[in-house]
Amino acid sequence: MTEEETSLNKLLRALSSGGSVTSPPLSPALPKYKLADYRYGREEMLALFVKDNKIPSDLLDKEFLPILQEEPLPPLALVPFTEEEQVCVLAER
Repeated sequence: MTEEETSLNKLLRALSSGGSVTSPPLSPALPKYKLADYRYGREEMLALFVKDNKIPSDLLDKEFLPILQEEPLPPLALVPFTEEEQVCVLAER
């Protein structure tokens, strides 16, 4: 892994854990547990979603046709709450 990739991974980890980018990284001498090599937060994952993506031609095989959908469903984080759901959320608070 190049030095640039390493620094990019550290930046993404800092952003996804809610820490500031300027904070020093955790000391490698006292790790509580090993983090995953590729760990991304909510914002990074939502940024990967592209509504106009087409189905790859490799998947247009008879084997995959029963499970394919022409229009992909959007991530639930991008779907607004219905009135009923909003009432339930407010009632829980």
